[in-house]
Amino acid sequence: MLLARSEKARTDIACSLECEGASPLTVGVFQMRNNCGGEDAKRRNLERMIGAILAAAEAGMQLLAFPEMCLPGYFTPVSGTPEEAILANRGLSDMVTQSAYLQNLQETASEARIALAFGFCERDGDTLYNAIGVIDADGAWLGTRRKNPLYPWPYETDSFNEPGPEARAVVFKTKYATVGISNCFDGEFLESIRQMRLAGAGSLLWCNAGVGNAKLGTSNRINFSGAHAQANNMWVACCNCVAENTSGTSVIVSNNGEPLVILPPNEEALGVATLDLGKTRHWDPWQSRVDRRGYQG
Repeated sequence: MLLARSEKARTDIACSLECEGASPLTVGVFQMRNNCGGEDAKRRNLERMIGAILAAAEAGMQLLAFPEMCLPGYFTPVSGTPEEAILANRGLSDMVTQSAYLQNLQETASEARIALAFGFCERDGDTLYNAIGVIDADGAWLGTRRKNPLYPWPYETDSFNEPGPEARAVVFKTKYATVGISNCFDGEFLESIRQMRLAGAGSLLWCNAGVGNAKLGTSNRINFSGAHAQANNMWVACCNCVAENTSGTSVIVSNNGEPLVILPPNEEALGVATLDLGKTRHWDPWQSRVDRRGYQG
């Protein structure tokens, strides 16, 4: 039944793209294998990311989401202790204006004409953030989503700073679409997603390094993505990493909550779906009935 609903959702989108007012957008998720191993591993991660961007360009993608902390690798108990994580994260951090790694990604995005959302360790002075970088299709650096709140375990709280609550909803206008950005655990807070929708985001790019069962995967991100999509009439591209302790199962979800793509639990893969932004241009009956107390959008 799930496969049948997914096929129907893809068929409905294909039909809507033939109608007046249609606005096609092709999005992708690169379910990348988590690789922690110092500077050498970081260089290999960059090479794999560049390869994925170029492959996505050949497939006609316009937006591409990578996992959380995919550039340096997401440090977990599989790699060492929280104390070792602090040293690794600091040693592999990047300053936005001074990083050859980020410059390489900007140049590749420009060459491929693809807008990117990807995880890295951002250094701002002496402060580190678990961040999602956003690059536009012309290579312009649009900004970062600094994870907020952090997941309450020492592999994050001992390494990274947590921004204030005003930074829980971040929206970027790319060449192709206005997108909200979530970073793993902070995407589990429904009020943050709603605030981004109220601020004009018609699509959500959700970058993850979700710990879970590498054999069975998990329905957690699938269920959350569907709920975000249906409740806010928005598209959701939820990208996870794969590793011996992560669940994979990246998903791209239609605006009515049905999955268009579900990737397997333990396999590096590139998923793609074409959406119709025309279907989410208007947001009633929800928008006119939202209780806006506490929202700034």
